[in-house]
Amino acid sequence: MKIRLRPALVLALAMILALILEFAYYVYVNNREDPIRQVSLIVYGSDSARWESLKQGAELAAGDLNAEVTLITMSSEEDAMEQISLIGREIENGADALLIAACDAKAVGEYMEHVRPKIPYLFVESGIGNDECLAADDTEMAVSLAKTIAENEKEWIKVALIADHTERDSVKKRLDAIQNAGVTFADEIVLWERNEQERNKKAQFFLQRELTEEAVDVVVALDNSSMEELLDATVNLNKDIKIYGIANSSKSVYYLDNRLIKSLVYQDEFSIGYLGLTEVLSGGTITTDHTIRYEVVDHDAMYEEAYQKLLFPHVR
Repeated sequence: MKIRLRPALVLALAMILALILEFAYYVYVNNREDPIRQVSLIVYGSDSARWESLKQGAELAAGDLNAEVTLITMSSEEDAMEQISLIGREIENGADALLIAACDAKAVGEYMEHVRPKIPYLFVESGIGNDECLAADDTEMAVSLAKTIAENEKEWIKVALIADHTERDSVKKRLDAIQNAGVTFADEIVLWERNEQERNKKAQFFLQRELTEEAVDVVVALDNSSMEELLDATVNLNKDIKIYGIANSSKSVYYLDNRLIKSLVYQDEFSIGYLGLTEVLSGGTITTDHTIRYEVVDHDAMYEEAYQKLLFPHVR
């Protein structure tokens, strides 16, 4: 005997089956774990604390993009071959993307041009001499620094510019810009550089020599490590000198608070990390079409609300 189902019952069964399939698909899709994308943040220098703000920004973005950030430091600041080796190692080990703060624009640039990695990468803070680097405008920061010195000091002063780490394009751009800013901020400007015997020694030692041998009114540091070494040299010699500079570190902020640093140009590395990771994992063309904030801050203004999150990223 044939069982004949009523059309209404058939329709009801079909609807129940459709609901079961839809529910199963929903559970499958929402419980499926997509692979976590691995992003290597390769920086120069051995001090991981110096990059904390940049790393925090990248990690915040990673939390929204199912990614994981690994900070990779070097044993020094200048060894391009070491950084090139680290880049190659991370590519070979299966990194999904790279964020790189280049220690040497020429050497790293030539390597990347030769290798042409198949994975997305982006230069942050310091690049390879082109516009594809996510950072505040180095020229603008240097010109702002020159204007700040002019506003706060007499025109007849003698200023020393620390010319160290100029293999990094960020430092080279800043040095060129402050010397050609079109702003009269000193009667005499000298460059402080290492001699041959000081190439492999800490910058503190050549800065102590310069501070002892040449009388200047103001010393300008154009990068983080130069600023910190200058601070160590000045404190060690108990030298009364006015310091201006571009730097991003808790140590610099500490000495700004203690008035050893007169004015500090501080860029928003937290945003560099956040936008850098977002952009390198976007899947589209990397444009670095972002304006990164920087501020010129002195002791009297550093605790104003406008500067809190910039100078003290841990309060975000």
